[in-house]
Amino acid sequence: MRILNPTGIAVLTCPDLQSVCALVADNKLTQAAYQSSAGPIAPIDILYGHRAAMQRGNLYMAHRCGFTRDVLHGTLRQAGFASAIVMARPKHFDLWAFASKQALTQEQLLDLAKTHGLA
Repeated sequence: MRILNPTGIAVLTCPDLQSVCALVADNKLTQAAYQSSAGPIAPIDILYGHRAAMQRGNLYMAHRCGFTRDVLHGTLRQAGFASAIVMARPKHFDLWAFASKQALTQEQLLDLAKTHGLA
C-alpha cells in the first residue's frame, strides 16, 4: 500500500465526535460550546459545519467527517501507517493526529509532533 514516501508524515485534524456527542446528549446541540474568532461555535456547527459561514456561501465549511480518538487511530493503522498518535483538544472539540509510515515509538512520535507544533 502506498501512503507516503518512506520518511513521510501525515498531520490530520477533524471533529472529535465523542466529545461533541456528549454535548448533544446533554441537549446542548445549538448552545455555544466555545468562542472562536468567527463567533460562537455550537455542537451543530462542529458536526455539520459552521452555519454562519455556510449561509454566506462558504460551503467548504461543511464537515463531511469526524472520528472518535480510538476510531481515528485504528483508521490510520488500517490505512497502512505503522505509527500514529491521536491527541484531543477538548477546548475546541477536535482531534489532531500525527502518523508515520515508519515504525516509531510513541515517544518518537510525540517528539516529532512537538517539532511540528502539535503537542
